[in-house]
Amino acid sequence: MVQLMLESMVQEGSSTSIRGEAGDCLIVMNSFEFIFILYLMHKIIRIIDLFYRVLQQKSLDILNAMDFVSATKALL
Repeated sequence: MVQLMLESMVQEGSSTSIRGEAGDCLIVMNSFEFIFILYLMHKIIRIIDLFYRVLQQKSLDILNAMDFVSATKALL
């Protein structure tokens, strides 16, 4: 979706600076480093989301919470 929009901007942009910036964004978005960083961010956010959901449970005692914090640190 975003890639199609950027490709359209490269072809039909109103100025050369807009076309150039859109082209640069396409190059960066297709790089391995960008995709790898997105993949890592997705993994980290899933772990953190699970962490917050578990810690919000009222039945969680302090010892289990501390164990869960340690396990989450090891995962990250």
